[in-house]
Amino acid sequence: MALNDSERVDVEKDREDRISALPKNVIDGILELLPVEDAARTSILSKNWRYIWVMLPNLVLNKLFCNKLAARSQYVFKDNVDKILLQHSGDIVKFVLDLSEIVLSPYPDIDRWMIYITRNGVKELTLNMSNNTTYNLPSYIFNCPTLTHLELLSCVFKPPTPFLGFPNLVILRLEKITFVPTTEFGVINAPLLVRLTLIYCNGTKYLNIVSSRLNSLVVRKSYYDIELSCFMNCKNLIILYLVTSNPIFGDRSKLQKLLLSLPILEVLILSSSFLEVQFHKGFLLHSTACGI
Repeated sequence: MALNDSERVDVEKDREDRISALPKNVIDGILELLPVEDAARTSILSKNWRYIWVMLPNLVLNKLFCNKLAARSQYVFKDNVDKILLQHSGDIVKFVLDLSEIVLSPYPDIDRWMIYITRNGVKELTLNMSNNTTYNLPSYIFNCPTLTHLELLSCVFKPPTPFLGFPNLVILRLEKITFVPTTEFGVINAPLLVRLTLIYCNGTKYLNIVSSRLNSLVVRKSYYDIELSCFMNCKNLIILYLVTSNPIFGDRSKLQKLLLSLPILEVLILSSSFLEVQFHKGFLLHSTACGI
């Protein structure tokens, strides 16, 4: 049976009300599952949805999103990211920017985006610069007190002077990072840091980071000696994974002192051209000595 005009209006109003009446957490959950560009399109669904997407706390500009826009032009890509950030309202809890297949040089646009998110309370930051290996991390990333999770790929890590550390950082993952010495090289304090991962990094001897709460330390294929002594006060370390192609354990005394200083260590994996050891929950599983 066909609906008359008044009945059709009532049905449309009912549909509008049903969409508008959804709880905010439900709407947020729906938008969280959508790519940023699709989340923006939901603004036409109803008047109550019009500005919800601009208040999303998590902005994930992943590889697919970035590549799609950059394929049109770098201007289109930069312009869209600018618009997303300029229209955003409220704190940014999580920000992901994956430029692993895009070359951007010079970097004033990236610097500007980093300024914006650090000023808006970002807690979780992932920055993948795999195609831009000369990007120097700006000082405002180091000086962002709200950071709890930081994941960086292919950047130059040079803390500003002075640098007080990361007061709230819990997880730090660094891949293909180049560490450079500072004029006042010292210990980086990260009192809440629980997990530290270094993969394919250069100049790790210039990273001297301390956290009494650290329970997982992973160093994989990183070059130049890592300063093991700075981890001797990490009494809560449960997992220690040190794997490199360099003979970083040439000075066995430092390694021995480190292991003896870890009272609750459960998982130990050591591997280099001089030593390979796997240790789990108090039992030596595998040990191979080479070139000794």
